[in-house]
Amino acid sequence: MKKSVISFIAVMLLIIFLGVTAVTGVYIPGGWTMPFRDTAASDTADTTDTTADDTANQTATDQTLTDSTTEEAAETAEETTADSLKAIIPSVLDTENGIRLGLDLVGGSRIVYEAQIPDGYDMSNLADDMNSVQKVIRQRLTDKGFTEATVTLTGDNRVTVEIPQITNPEEAVQTLGTTAQLLFMDADGKEWLTGEDIAKASYGYGKPTGTEVTDEHYVQVQFTSEGREKFAEATASVAARSTANGGDGMNQLFIVMDDQVISYPSVSEKIDNDSCVISGSFTRESAQELADLINAGQIPFSLTQVELRSVGPQLGADAMRTSLIAGAIGVLLVCLFMLIVYRIPGLVACLALGFYIVIEALIFSLIRVNLSLPGIAGIILSIGMAVDANVVIFERIKEELRAGKTVKSAIESGFKRAFTAILDSNVTTLIAAAVLFFLGTGTIVGFATTLGIGVIVSMFTALTVTHFLLNRMVDFHIRSPKAYGLNDHALRPRFAVLKNFKIFGGISILLVLTGLVSLILLPFGQNFFNLSIDFAGGTEMEFAMHQAVDQNLQTEIGDLFKEVTGTEASSVTSSGDNNENVLIRSTSIDSQKREAVIEKMTETYGLTEDDIYNNNDVSASVGSDLQRAAFLCAIVAIVLMLIYITIRFELTSGLAAIVCLVHDLLIMLSVYVWLQIPLDTNFIAAALTIFGYSINASIIVFDRVRENLRTARKEPFEAVAERSVWQTMGRTINTSLTTLFTVGMIYILGVPSLKQFTLPLIVGILAGAWSSIMLSSSLWGFFRKKFRKKRI
Repeated sequence: MKKSVISFIAVMLLIIFLGVTAVTGVYIPGGWTMPFRDTAASDTADTTDTTADDTANQTATDQTLTDSTTEEAAETAEETTADSLKAIIPSVLDTENGIRLGLDLVGGSRIVYEAQIPDGYDMSNLADDMNSVQKVIRQRLTDKGFTEATVTLTGDNRVTVEIPQITNPEEAVQTLGTTAQLLFMDADGKEWLTGEDIAKASYGYGKPTGTEVTDEHYVQVQFTSEGREKFAEATASVAARSTANGGDGMNQLFIVMDDQVISYPSVSEKIDNDSCVISGSFTRESAQELADLINAGQIPFSLTQVELRSVGPQLGADAMRTSLIAGAIGVLLVCLFMLIVYRIPGLVACLALGFYIVIEALIFSLIRVNLSLPGIAGIILSIGMAVDANVVIFERIKEELRAGKTVKSAIESGFKRAFTAILDSNVTTLIAAAVLFFLGTGTIVGFATTLGIGVIVSMFTALTVTHFLLNRMVDFHIRSPKAYGLNDHALRPRFAVLKNFKIFGGISILLVLTGLVSLILLPFGQNFFNLSIDFAGGTEMEFAMHQAVDQNLQTEIGDLFKEVTGTEASSVTSSGDNNENVLIRSTSIDSQKREAVIEKMTETYGLTEDDIYNNNDVSASVGSDLQRAAFLCAIVAIVLMLIYITIRFELTSGLAAIVCLVHDLLIMLSVYVWLQIPLDTNFIAAALTIFGYSINASIIVFDRVRENLRTARKEPFEAVAERSVWQTMGRTINTSLTTLFTVGMIYILGVPSLKQFTLPLIVGILAGAWSSIMLSSSLWGFFRKKFRKKRI
């Protein structure tokens, strides 16, 4: 008893400690920072002729800026480094070192550029050239003060820029995607070479001339034949200005990228060779960066903006705030429900859920997960699955108690019998998450990350923490079966599920018919969906008008849009709470016209920056790529789950599970058509959530059928399946309710964009419960007859 009390207190203190750690984080003094390296100010480089003969070895040291501005900046940097803290475990509130919030939660802009590859381009150079493009764009962002912006390569020929808390990115759009301008200039500003005169720049490490004492990092620059002549002329002119040659001492050759000096090595003699080396106090990173920047100046292709998304800071803040409030209320409702239904196990589930939330938050902070709306969807689903595992265990314990076992033996037996169901259902969900992580892009990867981590943590929590705490309850002499949820109201069969398959199947056919027909007709030009620009391409802008947007105002804004852009708006509609927002959609217009629309709207209606809710522009090619990626992810995940279910059960059960999954997705599509909900990237997140939820529910039922078949070999499959459905029905209903608590609260309290996301999610959860109870076992029996399978 004493040991049990001590161990219980220790676990509770651990949960509290981890909870406090998640909020406060763990930091130590003397941390480090990694600011963007200003090559012009800090690199000390040499210009060396590497192809000259033994008597023609020219070396000169690059100068460092010594004006007062640079000295003050250096002192400030030293103080910052000395006083900074290094995050060992970042706080969940620390968005700099821990969880990164997506643009849809904090506001900001996302811009995607695509390389326009010319004919005859050597595709083997594409990877290196795209790396150079990435470096140039990052430097441009830093020069503009966007130090928190991120630049990532997407696919083979796209680069994605995310700038938090900027709602009007038009100026950035016009400069970030332009081809880099590389110049070699003297101190008087005379241009000697351009990027077209450079053949290639590359990083190297060693003794470039053979005369160095130690190995060093350097950059080798190779010239074209014309570039060699220009460089020889330039170095001769610049070297003549050295004090040794009686000049004014301004013998630096400035390498300038987009009007920014990136390096300015000194030159003491003329260099007439096919290449030169810039060396000095480089690190590997700074030398590689300089090489990439120089290479970017001679990239033979341009960049075109193919996607722009901008979310207003107020909209992002509202989405974040309401998500947190709704999530907290939802978790409290889940805990209350578990306490009422399961009593002592419910209390244990609440404690285990707290442990789960804390561990998940710590992991998210440590790996710096990028949290967005789809990521929140993954968390919601994983919370539902965490409760689901506990419900499966608790229902098994109640069954063991009804069989006459003691509480302690019922707990052990319940965990043992529930293990396979929990394992199989979680593995199938993990398969889907893994496919989405490796094949998906953008927010799909964020969803897969939060879902995968959540599933693993929830399974660990259910099988260890819940087990430990339940045993401690027994040690505390809480051994009444009623305290563990046992009652006389066990769910009993009230109607035949399998015998009424035609009725239930008919209802499902009616529900999926709209979505199925709409999906089939879509490739033939018949569109019944409200396709957003995510799939159709185009421009979409949303403004908060602070007044009811009636038909007259819509017409007025439509005329304004046409006057400014010369393009007729596809639609001008009201949106948001109380219809006080206006949503403008049109074919794609360029950044200058979008900026002009924003200026005209703010001037005419007295709007502020916070009133710009959305400013999106998507190329049709992006929509096509998004559709292909989503389709590929779905197909691969379905195939892999089918293989796993076939191995663990049989092929016919796998087919039944997949049919149920498709059924649930088609019902969601029907709802999108009926209510004309915009079909956008949020649909993908909602569909993926149901993707994991539906397969999980079906597997729980199949696991019970498999277990019962092992002990009832002479009993017909239909009878075994019927009994199994009713045995697991309580679990399915309870899990659906607990998941709906969190999702429902987000729908009730959320901003309009969240409501558009959660309504199909609610429908999908209900569809998943319906298919797992009313269809899954019947479909398994149907496929068994078709394939003549008699037993597992």
